[in-house]
Amino acid sequence: MKNLSRLLFTLVLVVSFSNVNAQDQDNPWAISFGVNAVDFFSGEESFDAGVFDEYFNATDHWNILPSLSTISVSKYLGENFSLQAAGSINKIEKYGDVSVSDLNYYALDGNVRYSLSSVLNTKRLVPHVGVGGGYTWIEEGPFNTNSASGNNNVGAGTLNGSLGLTYWFTDNVGLYVESKYKHAFEDYLTTHFQHSAGFTVRFGGKDTDGDGIYDKNDACPKYSV
Repeated sequence: MKNLSRLLFTLVLVVSFSNVNAQDQDNPWAISFGVNAVDFFSGEESFDAGVFDEYFNATDHWNILPSLSTISVSKYLGENFSLQAAGSINKIEKYGDVSVSDLNYYALDGNVRYSLSSVLNTKRLVPHVGVGGGYTWIEEGPFNTNSASGNNNVGAGTLNGSLGLTYWFTDNVGLYVESKYKHAFEDYLTTHFQHSAGFTVRFGGKDTDGDGIYDKNDACPKYSV
């Protein structure tokens, strides 16, 4: 936990001191950081419920680590598509409708996301959809025992689908929320939802002469008028 906090703090400092002048073709890079919640109950029918059942019941089913617990980096590819790599940690106390004892949860995910800003003609409140995959590890508990694992953690690949929304306060800084459905390929890892919320900072636009106009749109990119 301490190492993750230090990593997040360092990345925030790097972004804070970067030349962030206005994730799009102007600023192709973005970094996001925040908190995540893991919900096993709403993602798996085996808990006497259907998928999406009690989806918003955060009190009974969501596992939330009260600290910065997720971080991602994304690169704009063009035509409203971006590629995202994300990492997250959590502590599982609610496995479906059963209480467990602080099982460690780790996840690494890669996603291709499509921004709906052009479709909806909006730049301030921007929804997006995504699809991808990843790998999730969870400490062995009463529902995911795998005797062949040889250690205290078991892992499995997941197929992910996501839906998110970002509100941009400025051209560079926004507040995001996202919900991701993670279908597990192994029985010992339950299919589940992972929700996240936090801040996004986009950067990388090149303005050589510092006149506020990006080089690609500047008639004289090396000289300020």
